[in-house]
Amino acid sequence: MKLQVAMDLLTVEDALELAGKVAEYVDIIELGTPLIKAAGLSAVTAVKAAHPDKIVFADMKTMDAGELEADIAFKAGADLVTILGAADDSTIAGAVKAAKAHNKGIVVDLIGVADKVTRAREVRALGAKFVEMHAGLDEQAKPGYDLSGLLRSGEEARVPFSVAGGVNLSTIEAVQRAGADVAVAGGAIYGAADPALAAKNLRDAIR
Repeated sequence: MKLQVAMDLLTVEDALELAGKVAEYVDIIELGTPLIKAAGLSAVTAVKAAHPDKIVFADMKTMDAGELEADIAFKAGADLVTILGAADDSTIAGAVKAAKAHNKGIVVDLIGVADKVTRAREVRALGAKFVEMHAGLDEQAKPGYDLSGLLRSGEEARVPFSVAGGVNLSTIEAVQRAGADVAVAGGAIYGAADPALAAKNLRDAIR
């Protein structure tokens, strides 16, 4: 299972600082949607230039103009780009077309999708590299939230998937047991007093 750090920061400088601390322990460096909106795709270019050996993930959350937006992100240096699972099939297909042209990948983010299992299978058939079983920050803040529903959906869908939404040292074993291909840790790393140590501990917990 790969480890992905989600950087929900707002400046290129902060992103580069965090990436520099944790790169040796992670496989995928994700530039969160707020970072891309605040700093633009120059943030993707900067992180890829600093860490050319890492998979750089642009969390675009594209909902329309799939081919165009994916193409822009790939040209900026992204290896993986997100399209929302709620988008029309034509949007996802367009993004996949751009990915094939660049020899890169599309990840379909199932945030907000009620039937994640069915949609996961549909978008995989459209050419998604993998799907992201994702609960956003707002959903995670609701009383009683836990990621067991995401894990069940991942197990049932039987397609390559990542899990994002509450991945930390206490849950990463369950994420791996569910068969996830990628564990996405955000606040568990960037919110830690020592992000490098937090990333290392998560890496060490993956067997």
